Amino acid sequence: MQGFLDINVKQWLRNLMTRSIAIVPSLVVAIIGGSSGAGRLIIMASMILSFELPFALIPLLKFSSSSNKMGENKNSIYIIGFSWILGFIVIGINIYFLSSKLVGWILHNSLPIYANVLICIIVVPLMLLYISAVIYLTFRKDTVKFASRGELQVPETDKSKVANDSDNVEHKDQLV
Repeated sequence: MQGFLDINVKQWLRNLMTRSIAIVPSLVVAIIGGSSGAGRLIIMASMILSFELPFALIPLLKFSSSSNKMGENKNSIYIIGFSWILGFIVIGINIYFLSSKLVGWILHNSLPIYANVLICIIVVPLMLLYISAVIYLTFRKDTVKFASRGELQVPETDKSKVANDSDNVEHKDQLV
């Protein structure tokens, strides 16, 4: 919070604020909705996280499997194969779960038929866009090349000049 939002508050207050942002909404739902409300909240949170999972999992798999980015530290072919198979299984289960929940909700809700049609007109293209984005992320080519230690040219700097550059910094109290 302090680095990202540039809010300078005491650590105990920052911890209280961030934990309150995380806990208070769940606590309100649990108090108002009871155990069934908490259960529905867990299911809804799981669905939201399953939307986000491919956009974290695919770059991780591509990054750790790429010799352009990882150099000699890339995963072995067995780890790459196993992790991609497992990743596709997880992503497939998530897409199936999200699609089946959406279709089940549309078929069994109490909305009028025109509302269901409107929801389908809006949601189905968004689901197709989501699946297209996951496929694009999976198969797009990487353009960044790994630079080995021999390829890097670091210029030698005058250490006394670097040490004196801290005089020009606006917020000296933030230097470590």
